[in-house]
Amino acid sequence: MNYTIIGEQIQKYRKTAGLTQKDLGEALGISSSAVSQWETGGTPDISLLPAIADRLGISINTLFGREDITPENMHETLPRYVASLPETKRLKEICRLVWAAAKSEGVGSNVLSDHVYQKYNISLSSEEGIVLGIDSDELSALSVFPEPKSGYHALFASDDAYRQLFLALSKPLAIELLKLLYQQTKPCTAEVLAARLETETGEILPLLSEFAGLQLVRELELETERGDTKVYSTERYGALIPFLHAARLMMESSNGHSVIVNKRKTPLLRKPETAL
Repeated sequence: MNYTIIGEQIQKYRKTAGLTQKDLGEALGISSSAVSQWETGGTPDISLLPAIADRLGISINTLFGREDITPENMHETLPRYVASLPETKRLKEICRLVWAAAKSEGVGSNVLSDHVYQKYNISLSSEEGIVLGIDSDELSALSVFPEPKSGYHALFASDDAYRQLFLALSKPLAIELLKLLYQQTKPCTAEVLAARLETETGEILPLLSEFAGLQLVRELELETERGDTKVYSTERYGALIPFLHAARLMMESSNGHSVIVNKRKTPLLRKPETAL
């Protein structure tokens, strides 16, 4: 531990409080020279730390250079904390923090005890929005949807657009083709995609055309020595994963392993014309 940080913090917050070294020394019952020694590299007696922090209006954590999280600085402190972690741990920590926040929603009913929290599906509904997720040793995922002022209809496409999407996905090889496209690290020709699906190119060309029209995939035309050819890649990388997971949550029986907290008094899907 670098204890010189304590002296630096004392000096910083003493000046912020508008105190002289003499003022702080008198408040603590010590000499101003002792305060000066702290600020130039000395270390206060540990028994004085609570009194120093109280007089400066800060916490002991702050004396050690550890910033307290407050409502005012949370939006700055949390990103710095996450950024300080190894890249391989950041997403899991973000998920853990959001789970902790979601857990607080169920405190009143006492249903989200730690032993339940680690292995149950969860569905939280309130007037502010919804949280859906699953947490287990194999999988931890959360979807958080604050409700727009105009209601959830503001997040939706048109009903006809959904019908076109689901009709396209209901066709043979459609789901397999879409998953395959998400497995590629670079654009592929229809011939390559067909070979990997062990089917004929003519079987998937209509699907690729539909997907392009729905903006599920990107269709690019390339000029080669043998003439122009089309290649395909995913239009919105990653979107398929939450889509399929949400569909699974809708279809899959929880088998009793669910925590449902509903605090809403209004319908989840209000009519657009009655939205506030």
